[in-house]
Amino acid sequence: MPIDNVFQGEVFTVRIYKQYVGFAWANTYEVQATIDIPNPITAIEALASNLVTLERSIHLQGVIIDRVIVSTYVPDAQPYNPATFTSIPISLSGQRTPVGEVLPLELCMFVRRDAQFGRDGKLLYRGCLTENDMFAAAFRPLLTSSARSSLQASFATWLSGTGLPSGFQLVMARGAPAPTNVRLVNGLLVSEKIAVKKLNNRYFDRP
Repeated sequence: MPIDNVFQGEVFTVRIYKQYVGFAWANTYEVQATIDIPNPITAIEALASNLVTLERSIHLQGVIIDRVIVSTYVPDAQPYNPATFTSIPISLSGQRTPVGEVLPLELCMFVRRDAQFGRDGKLLYRGCLTENDMFAAAFRPLLTSSARSSLQASFATWLSGTGLPSGFQLVMARGAPAPTNVRLVNGLLVSEKIAVKKLNNRYFDRP
């Protein structure tokens, strides 16, 4: 279905693109409509705006949230149909004040997607951490307890406040070309683990 006609049960992908010192990357969320959505274009713009609010709260100042692409759950360009997605320009900076040197983008904050059932999913966020946020144990980088608490508070504040607009819920979806397995995400939990992923690794923000 095109994004200008949203029915209950439909799944969408929301991809948020960021930039920092010449590098660009994205995080992807799956979202499901829980009702038939009136005024779908307005609702989708609100959906994008609310997720940008979350991402600004956890990314460092200097990281630019460039744009958001909301699309129907279809493989990219199979076939190309402009009515299946919209690109929303953002150009806003992260809001987290850096304390200490910014860590390389390869060092990612690890967030678990607490699934309704089955295995948890994961989100890896680049451009969120500084040297003051980490310590090493057994030669592995880990978040300090204070950094973890602060970042978790950002997710908790968002989930209990702005969250997603009415009529949408966070999910993890699998299957092609249509989703055959859709699981509700109950929460977003910051791990003490810092994941190391190279910049050209495409598999860093999937379920």
